[in-house]
This record gives sequence, C-alpha cells and structure tokens, in this order.
Amino acid sequence: MDNEAMLEEERAKYAELEVLYQNIIDHSTEIENELLENNKTIQMYLDRMRRYLSPQLYEMVTGGAEGETSISHQRRKLTIFFSDIVGFTTITDSIEPEILSDCLNKYLDVMSSIAIKYGGTIDKFIGDAIMIFFGAPSFENDKTHALNCVKMAIEMRDSLPALDEYWRKSGINHNLTCRIGINTGYVTVGNFGTNERMDYTIIGGPVNVASRLEHASDAGEILISNATKSLIDEFIDTIPKGEIVVKGVHTPIETFQVISLKNDQEKKENPFLKFDNEGFLLKPLHFDKLSTNPEERRLMQNALEKALAALR
Repeated sequence: MDNEAMLEEERAKYAELEVLYQNIIDHSTEIENELLENNKTIQMYLDRMRRYLSPQLYEMVTGGAEGETSISHQRRKLTIFFSDIVGFTTITDSIEPEILSDCLNKYLDVMSSIAIKYGGTIDKFIGDAIMIFFGAPSFENDKTHALNCVKMAIEMRDSLPALDEYWRKSGINHNLTCRIGINTGYVTVGNFGTNERMDYTIIGGPVNVASRLEHASDAGEILISNATKSLIDEFIDTIPKGEIVVKGVHTPIETFQVISLKNDQEKKENPFLKFDNEGFLLKPLHFDKLSTNPEERRLMQNALEKALAALR
C-alpha cells in the first residue's frame, strides 16, 4: 500500500473518530440536561416536603443515617405542648372563610417560627390547635427540653397582641387569646400508619395529660404539670392552680400556672407593682387594646398575676 492510500485510510479513521466524539459530546450534553431537570424536579419536591414536615423530621427523612427512618417506634421522655385559640368556633361562624384562612395562617406561621426557634417538633395542626413535642427525633436532655418548651410558650403568649392587631385590621373583632398545656413524661414516639401513609407522632398517657391541661387552662394561661415544673423550677415563676383528674390516670395531676422566667429582665422592678414589708401597692393601670404596646401588656399582666399570687 502506497503512502497516499495509507494517508487516505488514516483520514477516514480520523473522520469516524470525530463523528464518534461528537456523538459522545451530544449524548453527554443530553444526559447532563436531563440530570439538571431531574435535580430541579427533586428539589421542587423537597421544597414542598419541607413545608409539610418539621425541620427535625425533614432532616431525618432526607439526610438521616441509613435505617434511621425505618425505626418503627421507641420509648422516650418528652415534653408535650398543646394550645388552641379561645373562642375560635365562635369566630368561624361570623367571619368569611377567606379572611379567616388568611388570619389563621398568619397565626400558625408566627407560632411555627417560634416553635422552630426553640427546637420543637411540630406534630400537627388541628384547625386552630397546635401539638408540639420536645426530645425527638433529636435528644439533648430532659431539663433543656422542658425549659425550651416553656420559653416557647411564653414567647407565643407574648406575640398575641401584635397578631390581635393584625386580626382586627383584617376585620376580626375578637380578643385573640390562647390556652396552653404542657406536660412531661414517657411516651411512645415513631412512625405509625400503613405502608401507604405514615406519621411520625407520639402516643401515651402523658399526651392525654398535656391535652387535658390545655383544656383546663383559662384564657391566656400557660398550665404545666408538676412533672414539668420539677425539672425547671429554678428557672420559672409559677402559681399553684390545684389538681385535675385525667381519665386513665390513677392519681390527680397537680397543676401550675407559668407567670414568667426567672431571668435578669424579670428581676427588674415592675413599674406597676411595689412590694414592701406590709404588702404591696398596685398602681393604676390604663389598658387600651390599640395603643398599649406588647411590653406594657406584659408588665401589666405580670403585675396583676404577682399581686394575685401575693393575695392567695
């Protein structure tokens, strides 16, 4: 074979390789584009999932260790929180659904942000009611869980005046208050359901006690059990509220109303209340729903509650 023929043969091979190379480039580009589209779709589903799961559960489902999400259930000591809006059923009968949905979503959005701030696992929303627990899926220690839960409850309570103003501007003329119940105890936590539908939730007697405490509390109250109080008594001011009987629990549950945290801010002198050796002086209070700011409301409430405690 002469040189010209060999050169022609090499040119033909080169041309074939060039076509093959171009086909590979085109195919890899198609694969890359397909992967990009698939990643966008997966991220879209993950973003949707994030809105339906608490951050702890989302992390467990999407980034947990292998086998972590397959655990059916386990026994753990948790602190459980229940709350609902006082008189919400009355509101639903007199307000347009669109307005009510907007205001309720605003309320739940604020409450959820506070829960996430303190590390609570949001179990579920049932209309206006909220169920949250501390200690699973991530665990620190019992005292921290109980204290974070109470701190969360206090911040939720103190956030209501601003939400109340939002509701009134939306046309809901209702004094926005909530009832809160908190209890600590051993429950069963994990995945419950069927192969088609699973819930990560808790069951057990302490859950029923927390729910009962919420129903037993008055408007604006945070009612806790002695099981919770004993863990964090050094950090909170409380008032005894008597005992309640809970179905399925053999002994009455001792309850306490949370007044405030024992921190530096709360130890400052309240301008509305002065104590001396003989008693106290409660200064005149002027409360206006529109003009009284949240801090003034908190100080007024704190003064009245401490005055009532002293009278008891």
